[in-house]
Amino acid sequence: MALITEGRVAFNVPGLDKSCETYYKIAGDFKCGKPALLALHGGPGLIHDYLMPLAALYDRAGIPVIFYDQISNGKSSHIREREGNMDFWQEQLFRAELENLIKKLDLCSTGKELHQLGRYAGSSFATYRPVGLRKLIISNAPAVMAEWIRSEIACCKALPQDVADSLFECDRNGDYQNPKWKAGKALYGKTYQCRSKVFPPPELVSTFQALADDRTVNGTMYGKTLILSDSLKTWTVVDRLHLIDRPTLVINGEFDIVDQGCVKPFFDNIPKVKWMTLKDKSHLPLLEDTKTYLQLVAQFLE
Repeated sequence: MALITEGRVAFNVPGLDKSCETYYKIAGDFKCGKPALLALHGGPGLIHDYLMPLAALYDRAGIPVIFYDQISNGKSSHIREREGNMDFWQEQLFRAELENLIKKLDLCSTGKELHQLGRYAGSSFATYRPVGLRKLIISNAPAVMAEWIRSEIACCKALPQDVADSLFECDRNGDYQNPKWKAGKALYGKTYQCRSKVFPPPELVSTFQALADDRTVNGTMYGKTLILSDSLKTWTVVDRLHLIDRPTLVINGEFDIVDQGCVKPFFDNIPKVKWMTLKDKSHLPLLEDTKTYLQLVAQFLE
């Protein structure tokens, strides 16, 4: 088992008059000489827990892995007083936090290189050509949120008719305690989010609990409805993808909410790109078939 170390770095949040910290966790020795993999969690508003199986990359391939909780999530400082402030919760905040973490941990000083695995925030960050970035993995992420919304609706409609009708009706009425809503969401999750034998798997239980404890980021950027409805709905990185100059692996699943239409702009616009659609997998292939996913990642990072 890789040695796990934890810590926090100070983060001066732009536009906020209070001290904040970003929590991080490192699996393995990131000074071992091999480029580390920096893993960015999704959501927005989740935590790093569901990515922890990536830690096995250190034992399998000698690749250190760095995790962190984005600001106002998990063990990082929380900023509940800015809930609903769409001007505050923007992409550039998370970019500033990531740049700060990389600098404070001295991950990309002269001669050092770093791999990155992420979702929408990861693809966006790579367009700024950060110093030291060696390879990029975009895992189960859309290039434009309009396609994500289209796919979300299509996924719901592909469920049994009575389930889909109940989901849309409960959502319209805000009836989120209705047993039909809870049953429909569970089926949606088992079908498109994580097709593991047990749903949710342990890594997702803690992640979902953290989301329930603080919906500040997710509620502001994604919304509290079934379909993406708030500030993130107009987000796109398509017009900047040509700026990514690192070898890139794009991953999605056969039954992923992030369907082919969500992913195709990455393949069409990133100069050095490989695209893998994993058979029988959905939105979280790392938790569905950890061995295969780790093998795919390790081979790409060689």
